[in-house]
Amino acid sequence: MVRHDVRGRSLVTAAILSAVLGCGAAPALADVSLYDANGLKIDGAFTGGVSLLTSPGAQFGAGTYSVPGAPTHRISGRPSWSELFLHPELKASYDTGSFGSFYGDVSAQLTATGGDGDASLVSTTYGHPVLLDVENLYAGWRSGKVFGDLLDEDGLDLSGGRQSFRVGDGFLISSGVANGGQRGGWWNQSRTAFNQTGLAKVSKGPFRADIFYLQNDTSQDKMYNLDQAKTQVVGGNFEIFENADKVEGGPERNGATTFADRKWYVGLTYFNVINAKSDGQFSYGSGFGRQAGNAYTVTNTITSNRDGMNVISAHLGGNFLSAVPDFSLYGNVVYESNDSAGKKVDANAWYIEPGYQLSNVAWTPKLSYRYAHFSGDADPNNQTKTAYDPFFYNAVTRGYGTWFMGEIVGNYIISNSNVNVHMLNFSVNPRDDLKLSALAYIYNYDEKSQYSTGSTLVTSDSLARELDLVAEWAITDNVSLSAAAAVAESGRGYRDYLKTQNAGLGAKDELWWLGETSLVVKF
Repeated sequence: MVRHDVRGRSLVTAAILSAVLGCGAAPALADVSLYDANGLKIDGAFTGGVSLLTSPGAQFGAGTYSVPGAPTHRISGRPSWSELFLHPELKASYDTGSFGSFYGDVSAQLTATGGDGDASLVSTTYGHPVLLDVENLYAGWRSGKVFGDLLDEDGLDLSGGRQSFRVGDGFLISSGVANGGQRGGWWNQSRTAFNQTGLAKVSKGPFRADIFYLQNDTSQDKMYNLDQAKTQVVGGNFEIFENADKVEGGPERNGATTFADRKWYVGLTYFNVINAKSDGQFSYGSGFGRQAGNAYTVTNTITSNRDGMNVISAHLGGNFLSAVPDFSLYGNVVYESNDSAGKKVDANAWYIEPGYQLSNVAWTPKLSYRYAHFSGDADPNNQTKTAYDPFFYNAVTRGYGTWFMGEIVGNYIISNSNVNVHMLNFSVNPRDDLKLSALAYIYNYDEKSQYSTGSTLVTSDSLARELDLVAEWAITDNVSLSAAAAVAESGRGYRDYLKTQNAGLGAKDELWWLGETSLVVKF
């Protein structure tokens, strides 16, 4: 299946990105103080990690390839690879006393991928890519007590530059960069910063509002399908929340700035795409369907037709019922529309995820179920695209399965478009520092005809089934280790899909295995 631009991770990545975002699922450690006097404070931080992965039976036996478009050079049927990232960071702030505080952040990232690259049908991280580049470069001002009781302390936060930004649990907005190609790091997903941002964050009590301008990083957009369309959006986000209970001996909870500090939240987001690249591989619509003999259709331009698009999203999550504190509910619904001439879009996505934890039972077992829907396109040859555009999703908040649903299928097949996913997640905590999880998935195409070409038809909705077993161990406050084993079985629909890509690839039905382990250090 066509690779999308952003891939995500697990709780380990949440720990990685908590240093970058300042509001990940894992609690951020205190930075290393380098200077603190006369209102000026300079801190350093570092996050680094190494991951090892192997995947026998990749692509259900078809293997992975190195040539985009029409796979011809087979890399391996059981790719094995490693990923490394190093992320040093320098932060500075100056407290003026009466007029708030100014702050800035600069960081770099080194990423490297070895071995066979990733297990996608076409592996863009094959060839040992290494990249050293700027990650954060931004500055801002926080209001302190300037507005008195009108806003919270630091209730107005203005910033701009190259930085990360997320809404809710990252279903729609959480990463501004694709991690394939020379950026490497396909599994770790440690790069998340948007290339340009302008942010205004306002908070008062249980309310938070954001006004944002975002432009994604598309420095690889001239390479085949390695980036999204270059996109500039302007929008707003409004949320109401309740802070989680304070942990004895811990700091006060602040749900306005820290996602993990919320007991529950409800939010509404809107943005308009004020400019987006719409030519070349990002073209779609009248004259670009298969009947016109052109390759640019919805199947390889999921991020097309963005220019002028309107996107509205409602989201919620957390423990809403005080009488039943072990019950949780998460959900999100997104509607995308575009009426611009030649760029018609009418697409949607949504998910619902109830869960229940037995907090008074040994090992605190938790069970949750999620159904996620991402619309597909029944007729890629007409003038309206109904396949959902997942925009800037990533996995930085709630662990494995958010928002890359499945260590195999979620990372190396689906793109959170034209798919419906059932997920069952069961976890236990034998110790405070150890979490064990089992996740089961069933994947079905939303519109199987989206991938049919000529006489080669996708005849079934069935895409795949998958089972993941995961262990996450917080060795110390600074060191985390995770390991996972996964197995997936292809469905008739995906075997048909492989035939549409290359006659020599279908119909593969081997079991696809994956083993992975990752060590992360942060301070």
